[in-house]
Amino acid sequence: MGGSYQTTEYQQLVAAGSVPAIQIDDWVLHDSQAIIEYLEEQYPGPSVWSKAPQVRAQQRALVHYHDCKFEPAVRALVPYIKQPDTAERVQNIALARDRLFDRLFRLNKMVTTGPWLSGAELSAADFSFPATIYMGLDLLTHLDRELALPDQIAQWLDVVMKKPLIESEVSRLRGAVAQWLGSDETLN
Repeated sequence: MGGSYQTTEYQQLVAAGSVPAIQIDDWVLHDSQAIIEYLEEQYPGPSVWSKAPQVRAQQRALVHYHDCKFEPAVRALVPYIKQPDTAERVQNIALARDRLFDRLFRLNKMVTTGPWLSGAELSAADFSFPATIYMGLDLLTHLDRELALPDQIAQWLDVVMKKPLIESEVSRLRGAVAQWLGSDETLN
């Protein structure tokens, strides 16, 4: 928010035209999974993955679910933010809200008993969801819609938001979303 990954300038820097991306000197890498793997290999301690193969696989599956199912469901709300109020818009917002709830419900069924999404270990899966969940909630609030989080997800979110770095980044991103919501800027 506060910029667009569809600009010519961004796409000249990140050929895929996608987010997230990182730039290290003249080298650019896109895709969250690739970035996580690169950082894990470059800076191996502390690890963002479990040493247990089944738990690690579950963590990776959760990150993939975030990137391919959950985040797109949140992003689906964006086009309706600054549209004129029509019956079609109201119907589309309701459908997008229901899809987002479905994604949260499915996430709730996938997670193990905490305190973290994949059990006893904090992992990359726990880093993926907080900002996206709050973005969805903030967009829905702006659209005069509500969405109750499933109990297990709400409890996990309370725990993960006590991590200072996560709380700081989520606050920063929520501020950017709030600034965009209060602006005349539109996003595609």
